[in-house]
Amino acid sequence: MRLHPLPLFALLTLFCLGLTTGCATGPDERPGDPAALQAEVRAFHTNLRWARWEHASNSIHDAYVQEFMGRYEELGEDYRIVDVTTVSAEIGDDGRSAVVEVDQEWYQLPSTSVQKVRFVERWVFEDDRWSLRERMPRDEYRELGRVFPTEEADRERAEREAAEQEAAEREAAEREAAEQSQEDTPEP
Repeated sequence: MRLHPLPLFALLTLFCLGLTTGCATGPDERPGDPAALQAEVRAFHTNLRWARWEHASNSIHDAYVQEFMGRYEELGEDYRIVDVTTVSAEIGDDGRSAVVEVDQEWYQLPSTSVQKVRFVERWVFEDDRWSLRERMPRDEYRELGRVFPTEEADRERAEREAAEQEAAEREAAEREAAEQSQEDTPEP
C-alpha cells in the first residue's frame, strides 16, 4: 500500500505549525511562575556579563535602580564580569518573592586576576513582572541574619499601612455609629 504524500505533508505541516505557535506564546507570567523568574534572572545576568548596565537596569525594581547604576558607574570601565552562574533559586511561599544565589567572576583592570563572589539577590513580583529588589554578597547577607534590609523595611511599611487602614476603618465605623445614634434620638 502506497501513502499519498499530500495528506502526510498536510499532517506534518499542521504538527510543525502547532509546535511553533505553542512555543511562541511563552510561559505564563503569574506570581510564582519559575519560568518567568528564570527568564528575567537570565536576562539580567546576561546583561551584567556583557556590561550592558542600562539594559540590566530594566530588570531592576524602581527603588533600586539608582543605587545599582551608581555602583557600576563607580566601578568604571575597568570592571569586567567574566561569568555569572545561578547556583540556586527559591520562590517564597507567597509566590511574589524569590531568593536567588549566583556566583559572579570578575576582575578590575589593570589586574587580570579573576575574583569570585557569591551574591544573594531578592526578586519581587510586582506590576505583573519579576524585578531585582536587592543584591548583596552572601557573607553580608549572612551577617544580617539572612534578612534583606529592604525586606524588613517593606514588612514594616506593610504592617504600618495595615494598622493605619484598620484605624481609619474603626474611625469611620465609630463616626457612622455616632451619626446613626443622633438620627435615632428624637428631638424635644
